[in-house]
Amino acid sequence: MSKKTHVAQINEKQTLIDQAQNRIAELQKANDALTKGLADTKASLAAAQNENAELKLAAGSLKDQIAALEGQKAELDKAVAAGKVSEESYKKKTSGLNWAIAGLKKDLAGKEAAIAAKDTEISRLQADEAALKAAAEDQTKKMAALNKDKNDLQALMEKTVSGKNLLIYILVALLAVAVILAIIGFARKRRTGEAG
Repeated sequence: MSKKTHVAQINEKQTLIDQAQNRIAELQKANDALTKGLADTKASLAAAQNENAELKLAAGSLKDQIAALEGQKAELDKAVAAGKVSEESYKKKTSGLNWAIAGLKKDLAGKEAAIAAKDTEISRLQADEAALKAAAEDQTKKMAALNKDKNDLQALMEKTVSGKNLLIYILVALLAVAVILAIIGFARKRRTGEAG
């Protein structure tokens, strides 16, 4: 293998390594964005769940208030039937109770609509969270594969370079042995030439 071919192969491998590094950096940026998006989604999900819990408590309180007012109305009905309360007093009290119950039912309907909207938002956020987790896992797998490819290329390049260096060391050693043998051969020729 010529030196030019060897240098070209090393440059090609280095270019591949650089491309892998750049792609890893891009994936890392995307992964960081996904991680931030996931954290934001989790925070939004927790906030929506807390709001929903508060809305459900408020709705429960409204239902209790409505039940108490309905109970008062039933007591008035019994009192009228027993003749303990006049018809005029009954109408006045039931009118006030009916007005209070209607207001509470209106508030309850608003709370229930808000709960339904929060349930929808929570479902969407949970789906977003699952999608972001899957995308983050995919990015992590891609980064791991690229890192492996990059490491394999670096190992191959180092092996190629060390193989070339080993060949050079062997050639230098053989050259040194050849030079030593040539010196020994010249030295023997001189002795045999002087002796003869």
